Amino acid sequence: MPAASLTQTPSRVSAAHRAIAAVFFCNGLGFASWVSRIPAIRDGIGLGEGELGTALFALAAGALVAFRLSAKGADILGTRLQLLLAAALYCFALPQPALVGSHISLIVTLFVFGAANGAVDVTMNALGVEVERQAGRPVMSSLHGMWSAGGLSGAVLGSLAAHQGVPPAVHLALVAVLLGVVMLAVRPSLPEASPAHDTPAAKGRPDATMLLLGAMALCAFLVEGAMADWSAVLLRDTLSTSEAVAPWGYAAFAVAMTAMRFAGDRVTLKFGAVGVLRFGNLLGAAALAAALFTQSLALTLLAFVLAGISLAIVAPVVFATAGRRSRTTPGHGIALVASVGYAGFLLGPPVIGWIASLAGLGVAFGLLVVLMAALAAMSGQ
Repeated sequence: MPAASLTQTPSRVSAAHRAIAAVFFCNGLGFASWVSRIPAIRDGIGLGEGELGTALFALAAGALVAFRLSAKGADILGTRLQLLLAAALYCFALPQPALVGSHISLIVTLFVFGAANGAVDVTMNALGVEVERQAGRPVMSSLHGMWSAGGLSGAVLGSLAAHQGVPPAVHLALVAVLLGVVMLAVRPSLPEASPAHDTPAAKGRPDATMLLLGAMALCAFLVEGAMADWSAVLLRDTLSTSEAVAPWGYAAFAVAMTAMRFAGDRVTLKFGAVGVLRFGNLLGAAALAAALFTQSLALTLLAFVLAGISLAIVAPVVFATAGRRSRTTPGHGIALVASVGYAGFLLGPPVIGWIASLAGLGVAFGLLVVLMAALAAMSGQ
């Protein structure tokens, strides 16, 4: 253990916890702010659906590239400095998509923004693992809860800005300035991640462990991506709800996930992460299966709540475990798992669409039942 970590006092650990929690919140706030203005940015450039899809793919591609490069960069610069540099790029890149006037320039700016977001994602989770190690108790779930709270706040602010007619460039620039001020404020309290030390468990089967964690992230993120894009469609088309009721599905899922992430550290400390993951995902899978069979609106909304609760702690637990079990630094393990998980988030919506086109949306959502059951099975390995 580095000498610096031996001198950590409870007050310094608490300050580091608050600082990295603020980073998680800011990352969620910034990303949701961008998402909330996608329609206005699309209309401003005059893009079709296919062109917008290509631009959004560039954002994802930038993140995937940054996942691996940021782990290597942290080895050279240190995780703390890496986070500060990535955050600076994030703040600079956030308003850029609203300032461009062509499809090509939007692709370039979104690739840069995606890369900055990916670098922040890996490094803030690596520092979250360090804070958890220093604190000697679970904190990753509440940190991810801060990200979700930031996302909800960004969505609300974006809706208000759009309703008031605030131009996307002005809105996103103001958010970027706010995020920059917060990062400067928390900079002195940010910790530095320690290199992970090999343990007998890690030496026994590191590749298998990382493969299992990656598979869990893939399943969880695929379900989350599918819920984000298809839950409202399921309620509207399969259950014949009104357009006003259709968004309730994802709202129920997202609010339940956010609430559970704030409670997740206490729940896993009391009952154990394995038990919570296994029981929660089995219950979520059973509820969703029953909802698809009965086509009941009330049961479907309940199933979405249970799915949000069961998936809430998957990412925090998987990222924290990957950081601890890494043979080098936490960032390397997190980058590997995040890359696989993010691929699942990207694959979820189109996979559901392809299956729905062949067999119907109800059958397609059956895949989510299978994935949550698989998560329950893998959590005990």
